[in-house]
Amino acid sequence: MSEDDVVQETIDETLGSRPLSKVDWSNSRYLSTKLEGKNAVGDFGENLIKNIYKRRGIECEIIKKGYDVLVGDRKVEVKTSFQNKNKAFFFNQIKEVDEETGKLKDWDHLAFVFVRPQSIEVWECKKPEKLHEHFKKNNGWSWRKSSSSGLCKKTWTRTYLGIHDDE
Repeated sequence: MSEDDVVQETIDETLGSRPLSKVDWSNSRYLSTKLEGKNAVGDFGENLIKNIYKRRGIECEIIKKGYDVLVGDRKVEVKTSFQNKNKAFFFNQIKEVDEETGKLKDWDHLAFVFVRPQSIEVWECKKPEKLHEHFKKNNGWSWRKSSSSGLCKKTWTRTYLGIHDDE
């Protein structure tokens, strides 16, 4: 058996033993972004926020220092999650302090971008005063649920819904 055969056998064994995903991304226009990795996913969410608000006539700029996007006078921290194989969303690294400087990050609004194979939802809120009441501690703060319906509607507002059928 050649080394290439060993590697192929290992790939087949690894992929064959994994549970099948409950989410099919094969026909999604977002697949290439999803496959590009977490930095591309984050950039996608930031660009989406910027472009949504620019189309609405609001000046926007990607900043990436203390917050991600300046939307008018709002400093928006953007978190993007592609639906995972269990049909859930995980938003991580919601941080209050800049790890490089040790200073408080100065975002005043938070946007969650939920990406499904055929739709996108954006939900936004003002920065909660007590993050521990809304999020769990995990490499900063995090939020994990199966859908946006898990967001508190007194705090969060849906600001965008895009649905399309790529098939």
